[in-house]
Amino acid sequence: MHANMPTGYRNCLSLNHEHRTVPYGGAGEAREDGDANYGFRNIKGDNTLLSSIPELRRDPALMRLVQTINNPQTALFSIGCVSDSIEDKNHFRYTGYIEFSFNSVSHIADPGNYFPLFFNFERLLDANNFTPRVEFNWELHKSTFIEQRVSGYTCKINLNTYYTETKLEAQQTWEETLEVLGQYLGDIPNKHQDYIFEGK
Repeated sequence: MHANMPTGYRNCLSLNHEHRTVPYGGAGEAREDGDANYGFRNIKGDNTLLSSIPELRRDPALMRLVQTINNPQTALFSIGCVSDSIEDKNHFRYTGYIEFSFNSVSHIADPGNYFPLFFNFERLLDANNFTPRVEFNWELHKSTFIEQRVSGYTCKINLNTYYTETKLEAQQTWEETLEVLGQYLGDIPNKHQDYIFEGK
């Protein structure tokens, strides 16, 4: 372990004042971070679309997470995601994000409705003695779903593992992180019928 590196996970929540619009465009053009933007796709309840998303084809763990979030019975749907492996003088780590929303017009109006998701996830990590060294940075964004004429808040979780000595260790940390996140978000029950997107 490198000196002064955290020994466990960090889980944080903040409000980002950047206003998002959905759908957002993208045809594979490069972003400032060097990755590519492929745009938004509504895949709620439609597993057949998963393989059409380039970010998911190269990361099976991310694909499982997105599939779980978009299961018909969950209260959520995904908006965007990305992942990347980093190799530099500090060795190896993974970085990425998953962005999602409650699938309810009324529920996204209040950003406070996301706090129980964050808080109960923290309790889950603590209760299960979650040991991988990773940062979960939850960001709430003001967002407008243009075609549905609906505005409210979405949630983006930025994920960053700490450096490891080997690429395999970094990959295992990444996969374990996405697995626990998927198990948690996949169990968020649907309690609202005023859908933003109908399941397919």
